[in-house]
Amino acid sequence: LRQFSGRSRVHSLDTGKPVRRIFGMTYGIRTVAGIVKVQSDPTVKVGGYFGTTDPVFGKDWSELTNTIYLYAWGAHCGHALEFMVAVACYLALFADGKWEEECREFNLPWVGRVVAFNLLCELLFVGFWHWFVYVSAYARGLKPFKFNPENQYKRGENDTVGMFSSTTGHLEREIFYTTLGWLQSAMMQCVFMWLWASGRLQYYSNFWAHPVYSLAYLHCITYWREIHFYWCHRAMHPWFDRKRGLFDGDVGAFLYRHVHSLHHKSYNPGPWSGLSMHPVEHFMYYSCAWVPLLFTAHPLHFLYVKFHADIAPIGGHDGYDEPSANGDFHWLHHAHYECNYGVPFPIDFDKMFGTWVDYKVYKQKGSIRGLMRGAE
Repeated sequence: LRQFSGRSRVHSLDTGKPVRRIFGMTYGIRTVAGIVKVQSDPTVKVGGYFGTTDPVFGKDWSELTNTIYLYAWGAHCGHALEFMVAVACYLALFADGKWEEECREFNLPWVGRVVAFNLLCELLFVGFWHWFVYVSAYARGLKPFKFNPENQYKRGENDTVGMFSSTTGHLEREIFYTTLGWLQSAMMQCVFMWLWASGRLQYYSNFWAHPVYSLAYLHCITYWREIHFYWCHRAMHPWFDRKRGLFDGDVGAFLYRHVHSLHHKSYNPGPWSGLSMHPVEHFMYYSCAWVPLLFTAHPLHFLYVKFHADIAPIGGHDGYDEPSANGDFHWLHHAHYECNYGVPFPIDFDKMFGTWVDYKVYKQKGSIRGLMRGAE
């Protein structure tokens, strides 16, 4: 199986011909296996979703077949980790049906269980990836693949990076604000559980009572998350000019200056950077999970979009090229601010509005100047 999170077409500087480019923004078996393998051979490539050298069904298909696979299965398979966590949360907190009685009123026992589950996920998934790519022995073998060779968590070459501490202070800031994000996410889950249990919001408890609707809903979440992220993110960057303000009609410049700039303090990001945001940005970012307010949902739908928002940014912000999660386009955004606002899937809005810069082309040119243009 292949692992895709998005796809775009760029033009080779040498030939001028279209070159297909595959993007990833999360981590899984493929990335773990790839990082382990490059420790002994830096040239080895892992192409299969389950850690095999080549994709199970061949290295390449036709352009049409690749596109069908991407939209029908590949993009969703790439977020299997988030879905498995959503299922685990459902089994732990919803499956026995007791929540429907218990959550009719807010009280500490059930709210505490929800918060504890979320904080455990934060420690497990963000903490593990930080340890794996910055603290463990595997981090040494990843050095040649780092986009910015500077280690953002070390002042001196002989300093060490801890699980929860750094000599630059960057890690402590990111952990603090990321934890605020997970807490806000957990409280949002509590609010929806209360809304459903108290009868204030309609839901359905039998997922397979409406199989087509339930599966189509899950399928659309992958698309929705990326579309929502682009517009939410773009809104927090200057709409016209970064020097303008709220009274000049540039809400984006105001939000960037007072809210989103906190996220961009991680100009050289790591796994804890993904949710290192101002609480106002957390509120906007997690609004992607409000879909049950518009479309009647099974709790699993809500949990999938919520944990997608919680976990997907971890790999995409880790700062490494393949064999890691390879969020190179988003690393460029952190480094240069006014390009690559979204993920080039399912709609490449950056290409559409002329703000797309391909990392490989940027490396050849050495600058983003002249590279931001619309689709050709």
